Amino acid sequence: MSILPVLNIKQFDNDELKGDFYANTFAKHLSTHHASITKPHKHNFYLAVLFLQGTGTHEIDFKSYPIQPGSLFFMRPGQTHHWELSPNVDGYIFFHSKEFYNLIFQNRNVDDYPLFDPHHGSPHVQLGSKELNVYFKHFRDIYEEYKSDQWMTYRRFALLVDFLYLDFSRKIISEGSEAKDWSSKGMEWLHKLQKLVDTHYLKEKQPGFYADQLNISVKHLNKMMVKSIGKSTRDLIHERIILEAKRMLTHSDSSIQEISLELGYDDASYFSRFFKKKTGVKPTEFSQKYTGALI
Repeated sequence: MSILPVLNIKQFDNDELKGDFYANTFAKHLSTHHASITKPHKHNFYLAVLFLQGTGTHEIDFKSYPIQPGSLFFMRPGQTHHWELSPNVDGYIFFHSKEFYNLIFQNRNVDDYPLFDPHHGSPHVQLGSKELNVYFKHFRDIYEEYKSDQWMTYRRFALLVDFLYLDFSRKIISEGSEAKDWSSKGMEWLHKLQKLVDTHYLKEKQPGFYADQLNISVKHLNKMMVKSIGKSTRDLIHERIILEAKRMLTHSDSSIQEISLELGYDDASYFSRFFKKKTGVKPTEFSQKYTGALI
C-alpha cells in the first residue's frame, strides 16, 4: 500500500488563498508549510518556483537538480518530489489547479504548454543573470497582484501567469531539439496518448490498444510520437510503468511480488528483468539505494 502523501491545494487554505490559486515568497511559504514540503510527496496542482537566494537540491521523479539563485522549476500534478534547502533560501512560489486556468481561459488547456509536457526535457532550468531579471519580474508581478485588492485582480494575476507560461514555452521551443514537433496537432495527439496511458497502463501494455482507442494505425501513431518527442509509443508506455514502479518501490511497504501484480505482471521474475533492462538495476537494488540515500 502506498504511503506517499498527495497534497491538495485546499490544504493551503488561509486568508491569502483566492479560489484555486496560491502565491507567496518562498521563505514565508517554507515557514508555514515546512513539515509537508520537505518530505517526499505528490500534489494535485501545477507548481512554479523561482529561487533568488540559498542553495540545496530538488528531487523530482527520482532525478536530483541543484538549487541556487536563478533556479527555476515548473511541475505538473502527480509528480513526486522533495527538497533539501539551506536556511537562507528564498524566492517566489505559486501554484494552481487545472480548473483555475481552464475556467479563466475557456478555449485553452494548461496542458497544451510545452513546459508541462514530461518530454520537453527538464522541469528545471538555471537562468543567467539577464534572464533572471526577466523572470524575477514575472514572479514578483504575479505575487504582488495576488496580494492586492484592486478591481479584477483575480483575472489580472491569471493573465500574468498565462504570460509567464507563454514566455517560457517560447524559450523551450526556441532552444529545443529540432527533432521535436511542437505544432498544435503533434501536441494534441501526444496529450491524448498520455491521458490514455495514464488511465490504462496497469492493464494495457501494447501500442495496439492505444492506437485502437485513438482510431489510427499503430504505425501512424508511432510515427507521430517519434516526430513529436523522439520516442516510440512503446517507450511512453514503458516509461510510465517504470515511473510508477519506482514510486511504489520507494514510498510503499509492498513486496516485489505485490508491486509486480499491481503493475499488471503475474511473474515477479519477469517484472524484475524488465525493470533492470530499463533502469540498469534490480528493483531491490533501486529500493535499497534510494531509501538508503534518504536516511
